[in-house]
Order: sequence, then structure tokens, then C-alpha cells
Amino acid sequence: MFRYYSIIGQSVVYFFLIISSIFIYYFNLFLQWIPPQISVEVILSLFITFILIQPKVRTFIKRADIIFLLPLEVKLKSYFIKSLVYSIVIDVIKSLSLIIILISLFLHTTNISLPIFFVIMGIVSYNILMKWIEQWLENHVQLLLHRLNKFFSIYLMCYFLFKNGWIFELTLMSINFVYLIYFIGKKRNLNWQWLIDEEERALLRNFKFINFFMDVPNLKRSFRSRRMFSMILKRCIPYSQSSTLIYLYSHLFVRYNDYFYLYLRLTVIGIFVNYAMPTSGWVFNLLILFMTGFQVIPLQYEMKQTILLYPVSKSQRKDSFLKFVSVILYIQFFILYFAMFIHTSTSKIFSLVIGTLFVYVFVNFFISKRVNVSGSAFNE
Repeated sequence: MFRYYSIIGQSVVYFFLIISSIFIYYFNLFLQWIPPQISVEVILSLFITFILIQPKVRTFIKRADIIFLLPLEVKLKSYFIKSLVYSIVIDVIKSLSLIIILISLFLHTTNISLPIFFVIMGIVSYNILMKWIEQWLENHVQLLLHRLNKFFSIYLMCYFLFKNGWIFELTLMSINFVYLIYFIGKKRNLNWQWLIDEEERALLRNFKFINFFMDVPNLKRSFRSRRMFSMILKRCIPYSQSSTLIYLYSHLFVRYNDYFYLYLRLTVIGIFVNYAMPTSGWVFNLLILFMTGFQVIPLQYEMKQTILLYPVSKSQRKDSFLKFVSVILYIQFFILYFAMFIHTSTSKIFSLVIGTLFVYVFVNFFISKRVNVSGSAFNE
């Protein structure tokens, strides 16, 4: 995993710096757009809560380990304590990194001091331990109530922290940690199936993120048939040899949850930004298009060797992929442009021309060089 992230860090570090800078700029604009009746602390606490609400509890347990480790469960207490400490440390690093990136926003609401960092560590620890408790919940109702309790507890702790309400903050944290000590203190057997599933989900999330930048062999993906979209594709894509791979790419894109939900999330975020800040939304539109196109590139690796049976030349395969990416980016751009068009009367033609040229140049000069790279199933 370290080797994967070191390669990503060396190749896209400037990309992350640019994305972070643009994000901070637009988040500041978003805070200025918020009505004065809503305090910044409310929005900031909600934002931090959504970041923290899905922690990863890493135990590094493999599915085959259950046969050998189950009889030794009593002797593994220290190991799982270390696993929880590891998960807490990783989440604390991520949370503090987020706060450092958004330091200018935090200075508007509270003074950054050492006690605040300790409180954040306490909130992260509480979040990890609440996640650990989920293995003993018996049904979906208990799980739902538990997660609602965790969400509102974290939100209120963040809110009181930013409002400098230390009395409420310490009281709420004390109540929550007493609850945790009482619940965890009961003697229970480990839910090994939950531990294995949680570890596999955490590992899968890491591999999915890495796969946006390089090919990860044997990556398991979730998918849905989405029959309505499949019917639309069958009607829109002509039945011809030249459209063979376009048809296959389109169905892969629609059915694989990773790519479909990524496209959907980025489009919704773009629509919201264009509605909230229409005058400067065209810059954010280019960023959304870049992120979508960049992260769709690994879709070419999802094709298996069986597609080589199709009588389609290698150049036609490349052209099909570029045409597919162009279509989804143009669709996304016109959706974002329409959201900006109905909300502002300035720079309409300028934004349309810039966006159209950007998609053309991005696909034909940037993505084009990354099609059929080493590791693709298309290499002959």
C-alpha cells in the first residue's frame, strides 16, 4: 500500500495542491453565500461530521484467519487494542490535515489552540470506538439508531468546539465516553464475520481510490443492471461494427457503481456550485470535467481479453474510448452549463465556448496519451 501511495504522491502531488487550492477558494465563496441567519459554525460542523462519519477500522484480518485465530480469541486482546490505536492515529492524521488545509476558515470562527487539537483527537477516538461497537448490534433498527446517535453526537461536539462552548463540549464528551466504557466493558465474543467484512471494505476503498491513478489487478467491483439506462443506450447507439466498443464501454460505465456514482456525485456538486455561485462557476465546471475525465480513464482496463475476439482494429478501440469519454463529458458540461445559464445573464457564450474547447483539447491531447497504456487488456 505504501508503494502505491508513494507512486501516486510522486505523480499527482501538484494535482492535489491545485484541487485543494480551488476547493478552499470555492468553500470560502460558499460561506459568503450562506444567509446571515445561518452561522458558519453550523455549516462547518456539518461538513466535518460528514468527513468523520465513515471511519475505517483496520484489523488486517484475512478471511482464512478465522479458522486459526478463533480458538486464540482470548489471547488476541492486545492485538485488537493495537489495531484500534492504529485506526485512531490514521484518522487523527487525516482530520488534522483537513483542519490545517482549512485553517483560514477556522480562524473566522475560533482561535486555534492546543486544547482544540486534543478535543479533535477525542472526537476521532469516540468515532472509531462507536464504529467498533457496531459488530455487536443485533438488527438494522439498532444499527440505524446507533448511527443516528453517533452522527448527532459528533455534530454537537464539533459545533460546541467551534463556538467555544467548553462547558457543553466537555459535558457531552464525558457522557459519550461513559456510554462507550459501559458498552465495551461488557464481556462479549468478537464478531469475526464483521471484522473480516470491515477489513475487506476498508481495503477495497483504498484500492478503488488507487485505481483512479493506476491499474489495480483483481479489483472487485460492485455493479447493478440498471435496465432503464441499458434500454436508452440500445436506442441511442447505432447497431454497427464501429459502435461495438462504444456500446460495451457505455454499459460498463452505467453498470459499474464506482464510475456511475462518481459521475453522478461530481455532476450534482457542479450543479450546486453553479446555482450558489453562477458568476464564477465556469472555472469550477472545468475542474469537474477534468476530475471526471481523469477518473474515468481506468475504465479501459475493465475490458477483458475476450474483446480481442471482436474484429476491431487497435486504432478503432482507442477512437471508441475517446469518443465515449467525449460524449459523457459533453453531456456533463451541458448539464452544468444549463444550471449556470438559468441563473445568470453574463458570460454565457464565453462559458459555452471555453467548456466545449476544454473537453475537446482534454480528450484529444490529455486522455488520448493515456489510452492503451501498459497493463491495458488492449495491448497486443
